[in-house]
Amino acid sequence: MTEDDPPRPANLPPGFDEDAPYDDADLDAFPEWWRRNVEEFQSHEMRPYRPPRFADGTVTTELIERLESTHGVDIRIRAVDPQDGGTWKILVDGEATESVERTRTEAGNTRYEITATAFEAAVVDAASE
Repeated sequence: MTEDDPPRPANLPPGFDEDAPYDDADLDAFPEWWRRNVEEFQSHEMRPYRPPRFADGTVTTELIERLESTHGVDIRIRAVDPQDGGTWKILVDGEATESVERTRTEAGNTRYEITATAFEAAVVDAASE
């Protein structure tokens, strides 16, 4: 945790979020996978769904879907060592291409410490081999 990302008080009610990102949002404007996750999180009284992102803020799912479609490959980001702080790898058609750091932010989402541009380059390199 940092000064910019302080710990949450333990006495907050289930699902409480200071930002309430979906209060004024039209969920129909979001992709189906995003809406499904928002609804699932709400039904379990969890904090609002925030999709995983790359270090530059790009939503991972949208880029991965585009790259899979463009290059005809299967792309995953998986833990090699599932322990806290363990290694994560970018897999293209099951083959590890590059390590990537993974952080859980205080806002409750996953951030992969690689930019979308660097991720795309790693996938394109692996897909062209």
